[in-house]
Amino acid sequence: MGLKEFHNILFREMRVEGEKPLGFFSSKGMNTLVAAVLLIAITLVIAVIVSTAISGLAKTGSAEVQTRAASFVNCSSSDIDVTQVYLDTGPMNVSRVAVRNNGQQRETIISAAMFNKTGFTAAPLTTFPVSLARGDVTNLLFNITGNVTCASFSQVVVTTECTFETFAQAPKNC
Repeated sequence: MGLKEFHNILFREMRVEGEKPLGFFSSKGMNTLVAAVLLIAITLVIAVIVSTAISGLAKTGSAEVQTRAASFVNCSSSDIDVTQVYLDTGPMNVSRVAVRNNGQQRETIISAAMFNKTGFTAAPLTTFPVSLARGDVTNLLFNITGNVTCASFSQVVVTTECTFETFAQAPKNC
C-alpha cells in the first residue's frame, strides 16, 4: 500500500451531495465541531487545575490567619513584671532577677539579659525556657563576675513568647 492509498483511507470523506465532508478528518484538517469540542475540553481541564491550586493557597492562607489571630488573642492577656534585681557581689557574684506573671495565663520566659553601662552582658545561669504560672514569681540567676557591679548596672530585659519587660532602676544590695 502506497502513501497515497494510506492517505485516502485515513482521510476518507463521506459526502452527501452538495455538502461539506462529514468525516472526522477532511483532507484539509480537523472538522470544526471536533476542534470546538477539544478546545472546550482543554479549557475545562486548565480551569480545574487552576481552581485546585488557588483553593489550596486560600486554605493555607486561611489557616495561617487563624493561627496568628489565636496567638494575638492569647497574647492580649499577657503581662510580666520584673519586681526587683538583687546584686550579690560577695563571693558568689550572682545576681537574682525576680519576675512575676501578672497576666491572665501561663507565661514562658524565653530569654533574659542583664547589661552593664558599656553594653556587656552577664552570663545567665538559668536555663531557658522557664514556665511561669499565673500569679507566680520566679528568680532568674546571672553570673556577674567582672561584668556587672552596682556602679555599672544598666538594665535587665526579660522576654516571653508574647511580651518583654525592662528593669532599669537601681538594684538592691548596692
